[in-house]
Amino acid sequence: MDKSQKRWLFISLGISFVVLFVMLILTIDTTTLIELEKCNPWIILLAFGMHIISLGFWALRIKLMCRSLGYKVPFIHSFNLVCSNMFLASVTPSQIGGEPVRVYELTKVHVPGGEATAVVIMERVFDAIVLAGGTVIGVFLLGMFFADLNFPEAYMIVAYIGAGVFAGLLILFLIIAKNHAWSNRVVNKLLHLLGRKKSPDVIQEYQRKIDMHMEKFYATLRHFTGKSKTGMFYGLVFSALYWINEFVIASVLMVGLGLPPNYILSFIFMILITVIMMIPLTPGGVGIAEVSMAGFYALIIPTSLIGVFVLLWRLIMYYFNIVIGFIASMIIVRRESKTQKDEPVNL
Repeated sequence: MDKSQKRWLFISLGISFVVLFVMLILTIDTTTLIELEKCNPWIILLAFGMHIISLGFWALRIKLMCRSLGYKVPFIHSFNLVCSNMFLASVTPSQIGGEPVRVYELTKVHVPGGEATAVVIMERVFDAIVLAGGTVIGVFLLGMFFADLNFPEAYMIVAYIGAGVFAGLLILFLIIAKNHAWSNRVVNKLLHLLGRKKSPDVIQEYQRKIDMHMEKFYATLRHFTGKSKTGMFYGLVFSALYWINEFVIASVLMVGLGLPPNYILSFIFMILITVIMMIPLTPGGVGIAEVSMAGFYALIIPTSLIGVFVLLWRLIMYYFNIVIGFIASMIIVRRESKTQKDEPVNL
């Protein structure tokens, strides 16, 4: 882990600790311990298990999308890269830090860089489709059946902004996918702009490599939309399974705390909270996630249990990700170290 990653990790953990501490101080009262007597630890452990299953859905998505392109990615390798991805995603704004890890790890099992990049981008596209669709449905259901609830207006505004960001990214992707020549021109202009201090030979070599990867990227997109439509099918199905399973975890935690699950409203809350967390304001969405969770669920959960509920949710969705992500990253570091030792030394 480099200094930048350590700094982001400490910042994100610090923000999360402070917000959770303040939240617990403000919500715990004399009735909290009485309410916690209804807690079922086995159901809370089930919520942890469901999160692991979600990571399995993600790993299967990558494995099957790669298989549709003709590349065999072992499930264990796919699962480990997903877990390693979760570590960087937990300490970077908008959870974007994990993409390079996924691309790199796919290249380690002989998936070319262009194809690996296309798979990772298509993952984001499928996530955006599921979340954008879910946001539209969620807002519609709120207006139709839950209009009497007093929602914080600021949260709804941010959720609309997040939905707009998703829609914008989808439009941008469609523009890029349809305009190969235009995309090449934009990338090359950016390359020359960012590499003004580099020598012409270095710029030319970078341009050659970028053009090669762009060509493979577009070839892969054509493959996904042509002969490899099964890859798109698997991508959408497992994206939906991943997010549905993740969203149900909050309801399972409510049951574990002895509360009615309120599945539909909780599901809508989780869609809106996820969209809000995707806006790149803090590393890993810390602070924003806790406050959004408390703001929405305070409408259906007693105040005395809000702090405990948010703490349990963040233990599963954030702190657990950091732990398993760190372990997975150490597995990769150990593998890379062993590979370097095994390489012959040229004298």
